[in-house]
Amino acid sequence: MHFEEALTWLNQHQFHGIKPGLERISTLLAALNHPEKNYPCVHLAGTNGKGSTAAILATVLSAHGLRTGLYTSPHLVSVTERFRINGQEIPPERLAEVLTRLRRKVEALGLPITYFEITTAAAFLYFAEEKVDVAVIECGLGGRLDATNVCRPVVSVITSVARDHTAYLGRTLWQIAFEKAGIIKSEVPVVVGKLPPEARRVILAKAQNVRSPLYLWHRDFQIRRAPEGFRYRGLRHVLKDLDFSLEGEFQKYNLGTALATLEVLESQGFPFEEAVVRKALKAVAWPGRFEYLSLGPGLILDGAHNEEGVAALLRSLDLKGVRKYTLIFGATNEGGEKPYLRMLRKLAPRAQAIFLCEPPGPRNPVSLEEWRRTLSPEGWPSVSFSRTPQEALSKALSLGLPVVVTGSLYLVGALRKLVQQDSR
Repeated sequence: MHFEEALTWLNQHQFHGIKPGLERISTLLAALNHPEKNYPCVHLAGTNGKGSTAAILATVLSAHGLRTGLYTSPHLVSVTERFRINGQEIPPERLAEVLTRLRRKVEALGLPITYFEITTAAAFLYFAEEKVDVAVIECGLGGRLDATNVCRPVVSVITSVARDHTAYLGRTLWQIAFEKAGIIKSEVPVVVGKLPPEARRVILAKAQNVRSPLYLWHRDFQIRRAPEGFRYRGLRHVLKDLDFSLEGEFQKYNLGTALATLEVLESQGFPFEEAVVRKALKAVAWPGRFEYLSLGPGLILDGAHNEEGVAALLRSLDLKGVRKYTLIFGATNEGGEKPYLRMLRKLAPRAQAIFLCEPPGPRNPVSLEEWRRTLSPEGWPSVSFSRTPQEALSKALSLGLPVVVTGSLYLVGALRKLVQQDSR
């Protein structure tokens, strides 16, 4: 298949939606002779922060000379972003070739497979054929029944636990933590970021049950912001005055979790050279996560897609001195459980104007009709409804305040692509 034909085939599998379970991916990988077993993996789960943490890990490992694969989701603009080796996206023609072979296997097996299961298999196969030294693999949703959970990691990472995707993962922190803890493997070390006490107890119990060495935020490693940069105290290393490229107060926790993971990897023979680590941290790129673009009065892109993410965004805006802004907001509602109205209520008090629009992409968007039914005009005088993200951006930039775009990574990606095209 050519690239566009391959994408058409891949996108046809969106109608299968989210179907947790390991049977289909296991069957497909067995037919491919288990490419996921060809290299060591770092496996990450978490409600928020896992993508940024994965990007930090991949950047540092690559900087040490390791051929490093990185599989993440969702993508901002192109599906090729999901598959990277040493920071380079898979070439479109190479992805088309991989998907062509997967299509033959899927059709021969008669598998009712999902979009995410296909991309996961594609990542495992691509990394095996490109002979990576290590792969950093991000869960898509949950952990226990996520398609990525067929890998056998050398270290597992749980970045955070908060309420999200409750239709699939459960309504309580205990239930959600139980699903995230499903990536913990017997006797495989696990690094755990800052968690609520209830979730932390679940993770502790699972690690103890399967005899996994456990490294906890605050107990075993800490990081704090200092005038000269970040200061990290870890398992063996103490690193002062760290310069880090990613903005956002929440990135402090992702950085600490990533450094602790790198220390665990060091204990297994992976390199950890302080000078290399320092240089790499200044080069980490992870677009769409509290990303500032100097367009008009300023544009801040942040894929905060749940209430914890919105709270972190507001703290980061405080640190940046942004007290008032124009808001562009669009949300998805997978499973009918997304608290998109509560998210908007948290963002609204500082917004001098709000432009609501529908995010593009495969997820179930909150439509303008739904917003109109939900919001009473007298209670939301500053709200406007925009037919397209482009229309919302044009109007928002004209008001003279910094513009904050959030609610859905697909919305962030669409507007980021638009800005990049206009700047050429």
